[in-house]
Amino acid sequence: MTDVSQEGSEFLRARGFQTINKAVDQSIVIVKNAMNGERDVYPTKWDRLNRNLLGGLQKGKMYVIAGRPGVGKSAFSNQLVFDVLDQNQGKDIVVLYWSFEMPGHQQIMRSASKEVNKEIIDLLSVESRLKDEDFKNYANRIDRFRKYPIYFNSIPRTMEYIKQTNEQVFLNRPKATVMNIFDHSRLIKGSNEHTELQKLNEISKGCMWMQAKMDVINILLSQLNRNIEQEHRAKAQYQPLLTDLFGGDSIGQDAHVVMILNRPFDIYGITKTYCNEEPQGLLACHIEKNRDGLLGMIPYEADMSTFTIKERKK
Repeated sequence: MTDVSQEGSEFLRARGFQTINKAVDQSIVIVKNAMNGERDVYPTKWDRLNRNLLGGLQKGKMYVIAGRPGVGKSAFSNQLVFDVLDQNQGKDIVVLYWSFEMPGHQQIMRSASKEVNKEIIDLLSVESRLKDEDFKNYANRIDRFRKYPIYFNSIPRTMEYIKQTNEQVFLNRPKATVMNIFDHSRLIKGSNEHTELQKLNEISKGCMWMQAKMDVINILLSQLNRNIEQEHRAKAQYQPLLTDLFGGDSIGQDAHVVMILNRPFDIYGITKTYCNEEPQGLLACHIEKNRDGLLGMIPYEADMSTFTIKERKK
């Protein structure tokens, strides 16, 4: 076996290739850094998810959180973001929350509902006036959210606007890690000439551009198509597949990780054991794609009345 000639090597490098020697050296550095606890990774508070993601969220990657309407995508991503910020204090993180489905204050109310163990119907005094002491408790407990470096934008924007915003933040704070949360993908504005699938492809490619150029973390909330609800899927307890992802050809292929959420008891009335788990109260997180880590279902205990989500014990 002979090496490519010097002239040939220079031509290939000019075309964007690197030698296998460089790839070997890079892999050695990565493994050594990991051995010394120096990996650039952003762990969550969920141990089983961290394991599947090889430590947590990683820069330059897109994470898709998908599910049917009402399954808990926003609640899951909200808790994920706050937990990541809590677990990575001292790291320079900027969260751009493109909250197109609901305004920022509503996202905060959902997160605070868990803090004070009150349902939204109670906080809004729908059936009876909230007690003064409960209001004071809410105001005091929610005050801690002010410390988080989260910026909400509730006006639907184009992908070009989002890219330009990320680029400006990157120029102003080049050492910061930008985390984009898109709630949800189909509410990002597109050209009037675009079909829904063309728009999703533009979104996906825009995310890839930001990841490659600025090493951002993208968390994209996405809908499922209606395939999962076809009658024959009942035999499989409506367990989701990657092909259930709306616009799967673009979003699914470009994503590094695809997590599909399901609540088998609450949404489909499943009472039999689901993936070896008791279905009542279960929020099943199916990791259907993971370029680097592990696939499989991670079970969560979910009380959606207060948007409280915890990993089930093994």
